[in-house]
Amino acid sequence: MEYYFSRIQLFDESQIVTPSLKRKLDKKRRKKLEKLESQGILIGKNPAKLLHKAQKLAESTEKETDSVTEEIRRKWKVAILKAQGYKVKDDLNLLKKSANKMKKIKRKQFEKWQERNQLVEQTKLERQAKRQANIQERRNRKLTKKFQKAKSKGRIFSLGQT
Repeated sequence: MEYYFSRIQLFDESQIVTPSLKRKLDKKRRKKLEKLESQGILIGKNPAKLLHKAQKLAESTEKETDSVTEEIRRKWKVAILKAQGYKVKDDLNLLKKSANKMKKIKRKQFEKWQERNQLVEQTKLERQAKRQANIQERRNRKLTKKFQKAKSKGRIFSLGQT
């Protein structure tokens, strides 16, 4: 059992066995995230999506000015969430940096994967060529052996040919 400030967690969410309970918790978590996003508080893992949402929120807040009380309420909400252990991502510069970092990582992984695929294809072609060469060599050996046998038995005459 783990304690989080005033919240008590009675079970480990990763060990939930029943699918219905897992669905309920996921739905509850999604609703909470949607509600927080509507208030301008971003909590999540995908930096690109969070950046997109933050930019949309910034555009909407530029158009309409929030009252001071709403801004204070939002700041308190953020402070409470941070105290509860949530990572509130509200800095646009950091979101941009992390989104770019993820793009670079994905691009590098894609390039590595392409190299791996090329290497696999190349080795496959080399092995196929080697196999074909071995099969052809075996076929030639069989034919020469067959001709030698026929020659020794007198079935084939070589007239000046080697």
